[in-house]
Amino acid sequence: MIHETAIIEKGAQIGTNVSIGAYAIIEGNTTIGDNTIVASHAIIHKNTEIAQDCIIDNFAVIGGDPQDISFNRDNVSGVKIGAGTIIREHVTIHRASVKNTSTIVGNNCYIMACAHIGHDCLVKDHVILANCALLGGFVQIDNHCFIGGGASVHQHVHIGEYTILGGYSATSLDLPPYTMAAGPSSVIGLNLVGLKRANWSSAQIAELKKCLALIYNTSGKYSEVAQQILESNDLKFSESKNFLNFFISNGEHGIAPLRSKKGHKKH
Repeated sequence: MIHETAIIEKGAQIGTNVSIGAYAIIEGNTTIGDNTIVASHAIIHKNTEIAQDCIIDNFAVIGGDPQDISFNRDNVSGVKIGAGTIIREHVTIHRASVKNTSTIVGNNCYIMACAHIGHDCLVKDHVILANCALLGGFVQIDNHCFIGGGASVHQHVHIGEYTILGGYSATSLDLPPYTMAAGPSSVIGLNLVGLKRANWSSAQIAELKKCLALIYNTSGKYSEVAQQILESNDLKFSESKNFLNFFISNGEHGIAPLRSKKGHKKH
């Protein structure tokens, strides 16, 4: 059902069984997938693609201009939202700043009220952003991550899969996969609850614990030690290799250190 007060510009492609609420605005050159709900007062800007079975709640704004003072508004760029994603009220997702590219939110994500996803972000599948979580430009969030309420992620930061960033935390450093992080740019251990919910075996978790301990007892020589562990061929599980490869392939922005039980950071 499309409310009579909704504004749908020429060139918008609306799928089947789509609901668009009162005073919602759908600009031209947009795609709204089948069975998607766009609530009242939501705004979908041009060059936005929303897949099927999504929910866009009241006053959400999708595809607005980047908050980048050097951005040329004539650049063509957009936003892509994956299937089954829920975007709650007052969420803002900005279009890419790089010409002919898109800010991307994957499948089955849950973006809670007042969260912000900045320009050029890549948010992969099954990611949860709690209320008022903030992502700066060019942030990458891998699959199955949880970003706590009020948490902030600095631009260009990469957060590995199955990582949880605690509420009201902030990070300006990359966070390795399968970890918990809190406070200012600090890893505090493995995301054991999340890994057990993902049906990890005790052997998988034990091997990952060993890798984490080896990496963070190296005085910051993360990449070198990760490479040595991989070359030893002692690892049984692909997840451990993925964890170590994160330290090799990332690091331009810096990787968060491990906070010891006494609150000190191990570099």
